Amino acid sequence: MRALIYILLSFISGYCLADDTDDQTSEIHPKCFKNSYQISTSGDLLEISDCQTISESIYIHGYDAELLDLGSISQIKGDLKISNASQILRIEALGLESIDGSFELNTLTSLTSASFPKLESVNILDWRVLPILSSVNLDKGIKRISSVILSDTSLTGFGGFNVENLKTLRIDNNRFLEMIESSVKEISGDLLIAANARNLKVKLPELKWVKSALIKNTDELDLSALQVIQSSAEFIENRFKELSLPKLKSAGTTLSIIDNNWLENADFSSLVEIGGGLMIINNDKLTQINFFPMLKSVGGALEFEGDIDSNEFRQLKVVKGSAILKSSSNKFNCQSWVDQEVSTVVRGGKIECGSGNSEFTEVIHVDESGERTSRTTGRNNAKTTKGINEANGSTGPLGVSMILAFAGILAHLSRELI
Repeated sequence: MRALIYILLSFISGYCLADDTDDQTSEIHPKCFKNSYQISTSGDLLEISDCQTISESIYIHGYDAELLDLGSISQIKGDLKISNASQILRIEALGLESIDGSFELNTLTSLTSASFPKLESVNILDWRVLPILSSVNLDKGIKRISSVILSDTSLTGFGGFNVENLKTLRIDNNRFLEMIESSVKEISGDLLIAANARNLKVKLPELKWVKSALIKNTDELDLSALQVIQSSAEFIENRFKELSLPKLKSAGTTLSIIDNNWLENADFSSLVEIGGGLMIINNDKLTQINFFPMLKSVGGALEFEGDIDSNEFRQLKVVKGSAILKSSSNKFNCQSWVDQEVSTVVRGGKIECGSGNSEFTEVIHVDESGERTSRTTGRNNAKTTKGINEANGSTGPLGVSMILAFAGILAHLSRELI
């Protein structure tokens, strides 16, 4: 069993590195003070392994040994990038304390463990295509970091990092990852979590502000403090039963809730404004859309699809796009929805509704002032077989009986003619 790995990160505001004095520079051996370092063999690395400070970036590509040991290096003032080295099994940097630039591990297909017990500071952590990496030692805990990207590893946990601000948090395609936990409060760029373990739990209970969010394939989600999504938010193909963002006040563009087959309840009780569209599509167990009690404005279209029995938007004043609802339920009343519930709020689009109790779809076109310009009726192509049968009051066996009866009549007529 793979041991649960916790990557401990904490944030220190105002962190800075003191400039080197001329005396300190003069003490650095020339081999430790170059524009960059290109490393491909253990011999290349051995030449600089006794340097305490490396002045610029280290690029290690196609390394030829099973162990990559950074020796006495404690500070790298540029990037550390290790890539495309299928022979590396272990990475050890027992004295490494800080990396001013990016720390990248990429396409190390045999890497199983990495040890950085003194590492406290790194700008960007970017680890990708490390398919059997299951053990990481960051014992001291990182105290300065701006972005985290973790993709395609065998780690089972990523949690306990206490950063308050991040630019990016992207964790995807880690098939054994069961826990993501952070006390981060603001993500100025993208939050992306997708395609990790089926039973993944995501706990971000202090996150208040994020630019954009994509949450996919999670089993449990805590965004209970989130107040602002500057751009879009997408919740797709998750397995949680409840989606609760009770403090969210605004979403800058589109809010999408799609293909969450276990979702039964949602809470957006403080959401007032959506700058773009609102999409709630194919959430099998979400039969009532009644969880936006304060929503007043939608800057794009409304699009609802699924087994929807009812919806309610008590405070909604304006929809600056179309309003489209396609329900397979025979309980939904399209006539009421089209003529009363949304007809007064749509500005410059169409109102369309089809449900399981009707063979037809109503379509009303509305101009930007809210005046109806046309009304048409078409076939309800989105209606399910279940909806058709329920709406007609017929069942499969009854339909078969009618066909057999008709066939009997034809047979009788044939005998009469003979």
